Amino acid sequence: MDLNEMILTDAQLKAECAKCEFCEEKPCMTACPANCSPADFIMAARLGAPQDFCRAAAEILEHNVLGTVCGFVCPERHCMAACVHKKFDDSVNIPAVQATIITRARESGMTPQFTAVTPTGKKVAVIGGGPAGLGCAAYCARKGHTVTVFEAAASAGGMCRLIPGYRQPSGILDADVEFVESLGDIKIKTGVKVDDPTLLTDEYDAVVVATGLTEPISMGVQNEDLAVTWCDFLRNPADFPMKGRVAVIGGGSVAVDCAVVAKQNGADDVEMFVLETVSEMPITDHERREILEYDINLTNRTRVTAVLTLEPEGLAGLGTCRVDLDSGKTFNLTDIKDVPDSCVQRYGFSSVIVAIGSRSSAGKWKIPGLFMAGDVENGPTTVVEAVAAGKNAAAEVDAYLTQAPKPAFERSRVSLSTPGTNTYPYRLKQIFSAFRSAPRSCFPPLPVPTVSSRCGWLMKPDGPGV
Repeated sequence: MDLNEMILTDAQLKAECAKCEFCEEKPCMTACPANCSPADFIMAARLGAPQDFCRAAAEILEHNVLGTVCGFVCPERHCMAACVHKKFDDSVNIPAVQATIITRARESGMTPQFTAVTPTGKKVAVIGGGPAGLGCAAYCARKGHTVTVFEAAASAGGMCRLIPGYRQPSGILDADVEFVESLGDIKIKTGVKVDDPTLLTDEYDAVVVATGLTEPISMGVQNEDLAVTWCDFLRNPADFPMKGRVAVIGGGSVAVDCAVVAKQNGADDVEMFVLETVSEMPITDHERREILEYDINLTNRTRVTAVLTLEPEGLAGLGTCRVDLDSGKTFNLTDIKDVPDSCVQRYGFSSVIVAIGSRSSAGKWKIPGLFMAGDVENGPTTVVEAVAAGKNAAAEVDAYLTQAPKPAFERSRVSLSTPGTNTYPYRLKQIFSAFRSAPRSCFPPLPVPTVSSRCGWLMKPDGPGV
């Protein structure tokens, strides 16, 4: 999908920004794993001049180096769930505002400017170029360390590369990766798989394992080899033409992605087989709307027991069994049980996609100088949580290399900003008054609060430094 179709128009951006109450407590910032402050970047962008977008984009990227990707794919359960408007009308669409701000800043040709970094002479290896690995690399580089990222795939980005185009426009991830590379002495080596991280500990002063969850979980049922794994399907959808009826096994966000892409790729009918009830499915409101929009069928509280075949046609259907959960219990895989005499055989499926999750294939090492980061340590999380976890690991690395006390962090939550940014504690009134002669968009003049705010990296090449 075209980028301009996925970001907010001027009118939509104006309406969303006008809803922000600029709460003193900033619950949206507290709810953001990367500690981004929507109140600050919305205030910085409200006048709509190119300089304003760049200043606001800098406020985002200072905390989240994959800020553009997160703007397109972040779920509602973080900042939007904490927005005070959720209680009486509808939350500010913070992710969409964030994606639009960074896109407008890049379109204007303005980029953040950084202070010079003093090299420490220390070398850090990061294994895995996904969100956690990139977040870790960025923070380490801004601390003056030389960073080498080893990525097994042809391009950095990790599982973000498998996000379908209807959710993430083409080129967005590449732009964020390029931004990370600009932050310091960072070299990304693609197509290099490191099976044993301990072999790098002699060459590097610290090694960070951020390989994520790379091993698709198997159902362990008969003829499962005839099904397609979600990662293979989303990595190259064109290799798996869809027709007729398609079954998707799983009820999470990735399963919804598979179902939608299958429908887009020619499937006449898509049916999802899900253990959870509709309300229990771990998906966003947007993904629930997609299920309705694409007319995807849901068969809930159902376990797949086998992939069925017919000769000579091959794959033909599924064996299923109804499951139940005791009343009052929260959904948990260990608590579900089969309903007696409910097993049936369902025929007529031409393809089956298994999307029930992934696990880490990495080992567990406990040696000095070797650290774990992101989903490989914490289990499945969102992109922004993985970036936060990567920054936390980087802070531990820096403390180890400088012989400082080990920092303590909340799981997948960070309050660190990227070091080396040029920020100044000007009041917003002073900042905006400097732009009065600059061209304005359709945004009207607004009352300016008197509270102090950290707003702005120096901008280049044609944005005024403040």
